[in-house]
Amino acid sequence: MPLLQCGNWVLEGKSSSAVATYIRIKELDLIFDLGRCPMNFIGTNHVFISHFHLDHYFGLPIYISQRWLSGMPPGNIYVPSSGFKQLKNILDRISTLDAGRNWGYQITPVEAGNSIPFRQNLVAHILTGNHSVPAVSYLICEVRKKLKPEYRDLSGREIVALKRSGVEITNEVQLPLVAYLGDTRGISLDAHPLLTQCKLLICECTFITSEHRERAKKTKHLHLDMLPSLLEHFESEYIVLNHFSRRYTPELIRQEVFKQLPASEHARVHLFL
Repeated sequence: MPLLQCGNWVLEGKSSSAVATYIRIKELDLIFDLGRCPMNFIGTNHVFISHFHLDHYFGLPIYISQRWLSGMPPGNIYVPSSGFKQLKNILDRISTLDAGRNWGYQITPVEAGNSIPFRQNLVAHILTGNHSVPAVSYLICEVRKKLKPEYRDLSGREIVALKRSGVEITNEVQLPLVAYLGDTRGISLDAHPLLTQCKLLICECTFITSEHRERAKKTKHLHLDMLPSLLEHFESEYIVLNHFSRRYTPELIRQEVFKQLPASEHARVHLFL
């Protein structure tokens, strides 16, 4: 299984257009899309589905059933609201066929503008997608408490006294960690105030050669020649390109990406092949 180190995070999984996309960041206890489900992904507790093409969600029955069979609590699965009812119907029918009863699972429908707290200190912001079917993108932020400026010069004893008296001495701040665009023709830079500051951007790049520009437009995917103008707005330390078409060999992908992107971008751009 491909592994890609991005600072303190390891991306593992696979992403091949029309075959399967599933990317886990174990350190954040999350999976982006689940077109297939490797057995070592079963214990990961949060799954974020971008849209309902089979290569992005067809691993859900395995994920759900294996947790159920193992006596684990249901994982937290987040899906676009547009397909929520249809997905539940599919899963209920499969579980009846498989086990004669409902597996038991937890699926939450999401829409652009929602903010979903998960784990102890993370929140997922749901962003508008732009694909051939209803889709969403995700921005994961870490939530921290920061001491208000007016209390920064106080001693520890004074701060404790204020807290005990009921004074709110901190503000909540969010640190943008990971943006996952999913399959998309593009994303508005205004989708969220913190979007362009994310440390890691996972960005699809399905088509890379000139003869596929029209196909990219028709199927609402990103084309390599769209990336320079997009990436120049992102402060991300790591840019991970994924979801390349099977038409291209890894050698051609490497050649074209680093030929077409400005040299200034090369150090932070990584390929998830």
